Amino acid sequence: MQKPTLIFIIQAFYNKRFFAMKHILLKLTALTLLISLSSCDKDFADIESDVKGAQNFNVSVREFPVTAFSKNTGPVQVNGLPYSYLGVLKDNTYNTQTTANIITEITPTTFNPDFGENPRIKRVILNIPYFSTLNSTSEDGEGQYTLDSIFGNQDVTYKLTILKSNYLLRDLDPATNFEEPQRYYSDFYTNTLEAQDDSYTVLYTIDDFKPNSSENVLFELGEDGLPTTDIKSRFSPGLFLNLLNNNPNDTTNANKQFWNDLLGIVEDTDPATDNTQTTLDYLSNANNFKAFFRGLIFKVEATNADGSLIALNLANTNAGITVDFTNNAEDAPGFVEDIRNPSEYNFGFNGIRLNTFTNTPDIATLNANEVSGDDNLFLRGFNGNFAVIDLFGSEDFDGNGISDELENFKSFRGKWLINEANLTFFVDNSQINNPNGKQPNRVVLYDLKNNLPIIDYFFDSTSTADANSSRTVYSVPLTRNSSGEGVKYKIRLTEHMNNILLRDSTNVKLGLYVTNNINNLGTSQLKTPVTVGLPNDQTIIEAVPQNTVLNNKGTVLYGTSSNVPEDKKVKFEIYYTEEN
Repeated sequence: MQKPTLIFIIQAFYNKRFFAMKHILLKLTALTLLISLSSCDKDFADIESDVKGAQNFNVSVREFPVTAFSKNTGPVQVNGLPYSYLGVLKDNTYNTQTTANIITEITPTTFNPDFGENPRIKRVILNIPYFSTLNSTSEDGEGQYTLDSIFGNQDVTYKLTILKSNYLLRDLDPATNFEEPQRYYSDFYTNTLEAQDDSYTVLYTIDDFKPNSSENVLFELGEDGLPTTDIKSRFSPGLFLNLLNNNPNDTTNANKQFWNDLLGIVEDTDPATDNTQTTLDYLSNANNFKAFFRGLIFKVEATNADGSLIALNLANTNAGITVDFTNNAEDAPGFVEDIRNPSEYNFGFNGIRLNTFTNTPDIATLNANEVSGDDNLFLRGFNGNFAVIDLFGSEDFDGNGISDELENFKSFRGKWLINEANLTFFVDNSQINNPNGKQPNRVVLYDLKNNLPIIDYFFDSTSTADANSSRTVYSVPLTRNSSGEGVKYKIRLTEHMNNILLRDSTNVKLGLYVTNNINNLGTSQLKTPVTVGLPNDQTIIEAVPQNTVLNNKGTVLYGTSSNVPEDKKVKFEIYYTEEN
């Protein structure tokens, strides 16, 4: 490494903090971080006065010990997620199959409907778009799409059932005297709803469902009520079903009575007598409706050892249920429907939404060695695993409760100027049984005491809206070999180490997680908090990053035990400058 000049060192030091301070002020409002930032200039002034007269510097690197071990998350909070997964996904590395179900409220977009004289329901369209990219459009308007968020074996089908739930989802938790939000966890379906399956109304069943990238087309209906060849609307790929039927082969509109009853339409079997509409209290406001119509369950059942998982955005403005109806006014000769006020009644998914995950068989319970670390670090999303990182190890020969290596490091205060600090994790491909490319591309490092990314996350000037290319200095994407296998992940913790050395910050335990979106700072509570550390230095972990709950991949890394080859152990390096 080329020796930097003193001017370069000081200029880089100033520039780094200038841009970092600007970025943090935009990103953080926490008082503690602002106070920390305000002290940066003073710390620099101290260092500058120490090195100002020096003429020669050596840039060196030193490796410090680190202890790392794995823990299970157990059930994780699954309400409040930005999107939901549906399907089944086989994980050969962890020898489990994850089934993802969705439980959601539906709410009318308008209330006190008037369906006109002699109303008749023509169809009930459920549309939940997939995440997709439009590649091209043909001359006749047909779009060609690629699905962006589908994982696993897309050729394998599974059973999908849509049920009307009888379970009332609460906004507030009665256990807290209705003062705190209700949390729902990933085991909610198996623990609470599954036993009541037989009591729920089945609205739709597909025995051989699998997502596809074809656009969905809604055809005009003829006078006989059957679809014509004229296209009314085109939709991007998504879950697109006519819920007036109860399966793809139903031609009898078997669910018509259900929707008539829900909307208060009384259908007279005598053709000479018009249908009527009754006034229903639960259609007068959202609270009444949610109390009456408890929600829908999208239930998945694996029919094969394999399958696929697809992301659904129920918050999409195009997601919902549309009841298409007609009446005597529409049947009048020359009637033209007002496209701004069509004869439709709509429901949206803007209430409580849960995304439950069931691992079959369950992921093995990990017995962590918190003293010397584990042979392997197991990282997995959903309700999976994470790693705990203890910098400087746990050796304490003088018995003062502080790691000897940490004391040694702090002794360099005023002597070292830290240029860079990194943690490097090496992938153990012998433990991974997934095809190339299935390993997560990014990992994140969190301060477990404060449940936030370490400070370097906020100092990274490569932050962009595109999560794939964002913060690539703080979290270097997975390095792969020529065969596509993962080699290593690297996390920068330069500012974190400066805080420990210069500002005497606590050497907190750190959490390493897989991530699907490094920009997402949301958290998901753990159903059962995880306690780590020896009795005199314990940390209670009550939540995990939301971005790890939404990650559908896993990996296995080498750990820090004596069984791990030296060149594969977790590497903790600090590059520093000191006066010669």
